[in-house]
Amino acid sequence: MGIVIVEVCDVNPASALDLEQLEEDNPGVSAIRTPCLSNCTMCASTPYAYVNGELIAHEDRETLWTMIKAAVEQELQAWNSEL
Repeated sequence: MGIVIVEVCDVNPASALDLEQLEEDNPGVSAIRTPCLSNCTMCASTPYAYVNGELIAHEDRETLWTMIKAAVEQELQAWNSEL
C-alpha cells in the first residue's frame, strides 16, 4: 500500500472538505491541513489542494473534491501496480 499525502491550506475553501473521511475510506492516505502552503494568490481565489505534490484546483469545491478523490485513487493504483 502506498502513501498519498493530500495537503490543504487552512484558509482555503478546500479546508472545509471532509478530509478525515478521505483518510478513513483510503488506507495509506494522509490528509493535512496546514496554516499556509505559500500559494496565497491562488488560495484567495480558488479552492485547491496538493495530492503528492501535484496541484489540483477548481472553482467549484464539490468538483474539486471529485478531482481529489480521483487523484488519490490514481496514486494508489500506480503504487499497487508497482508491487
